[in-house]
Amino acid sequence: MEVSIRAVQIKDAEVIHRICTQEAVLEYMVFLPSMRLEAMENRIRSLNHNQYEYVAELDGNVVGFVGLTQGQGRRSHSGDIFIGVDSQYHKKGIGKALLTKILDLADNWLMLERVELGVLVTNPGAQALYEKFGFSVEGKKKGSLKAHGTFVDEIIMSRISPNGLLSNSDYNGTVRIE
Repeated sequence: MEVSIRAVQIKDAEVIHRICTQEAVLEYMVFLPSMRLEAMENRIRSLNHNQYEYVAELDGNVVGFVGLTQGQGRRSHSGDIFIGVDSQYHKKGIGKALLTKILDLADNWLMLERVELGVLVTNPGAQALYEKFGFSVEGKKKGSLKAHGTFVDEIIMSRISPNGLLSNSDYNGTVRIE
């Protein structure tokens, strides 16, 4: 199975929309079931200079997507990522391929020190994947999302670049003043 990763295009909006509204995917995303295709097209068309998105193709079909938004100003050393994989391709290495691509961009092209993401407590498989890529839990947002008539907690995770200044820092959150 050879997965190809490429930059997102407007023509991908329909497939990304379909993936996002699959019941097994929607429950882990921030989108609503009523999301319109035009909204997805406009979202892709309106990507800013600090937003990067890719799709995964398998046998010519888009089966997943990943995105990174680089922070601005004093947050320019960090980025937020999101990922979605077609439910038929869960646990088949698509998420791993997408994360590998986006973290290569973060580490080697944008030289980000910190990458962040949120994962719902109801998605332990995704959390385990992120941990394999060096993400660690920083905290939990109680009742962050609404789904199926209940509030769901979101786990906040981050990954410090293995090559960056933050990973080699002695800073422990305190400053001694003499």
